[in-house]
Amino acid sequence: MTGNKSVSVLVFLFILLSGCIDIDQDDSPDNSGMLSDNYAKETPDVKTSSATPVTTKTPVKQDVKLLLIDNISLDLNSYNEEGWSNLYQLDELDCSRMSTYFWKYVRDKYHVAPKIIVSYERQHAWLALKVSDVGNSSEFKQWTYKNVDYYYLEATVPKIVTDDSGVFVINDVKYTSAEFYNATIYYFDSPQEANDFHADNTYWGGWNQEFRMRKDDLYNIAGFIGS
Repeated sequence: MTGNKSVSVLVFLFILLSGCIDIDQDDSPDNSGMLSDNYAKETPDVKTSSATPVTTKTPVKQDVKLLLIDNISLDLNSYNEEGWSNLYQLDELDCSRMSTYFWKYVRDKYHVAPKIIVSYERQHAWLALKVSDVGNSSEFKQWTYKNVDYYYLEATVPKIVTDDSGVFVINDVKYTSAEFYNATIYYFDSPQEANDFHADNTYWGGWNQEFRMRKDDLYNIAGFIGS
């Protein structure tokens, strides 16, 4: 499947407007991509993982002349062009589990440790990559958290977030794609931390999520890769 720029923009707006997908509590989870660590604080990046490997598609060949963030962006674009966001639109994956998938994918392929970000204000989850880990580029928007600069990786489209001029409206409030991510957020080193934090704060309500890959998720991803 091949996407184009206009379709990608429409898909991105749809994702932001639609929120996250409810979890079917009867489906037993697979613990792929989950690690245990100290939760809800800035800690040293997790260096090893005993998690079960998650299925990935044929990787895009890296260009050694590019920054690591540029190669990651090209890789994400290939997922986008092949219709990754359809898994979201069809309620087969949600933002939290898509973030879990790319958290492990980036760790395994590029040997850098993303952060998982949860925002109850936006009812959304995404990833953060340290600028110092992947290269300083002016092509992508940067955010600073505890004096550390990050890029944001939107897992549902997927892409590295840019500071574009497109405007959309959510709940009568106008945002650019960059402004949307300027919200109250929580950083986590692993899916397990994010999952534990959410389990302890379900009273906030309005958003059901789970940061773990289920067997059905792996089946759906395998179908996407083989399509």
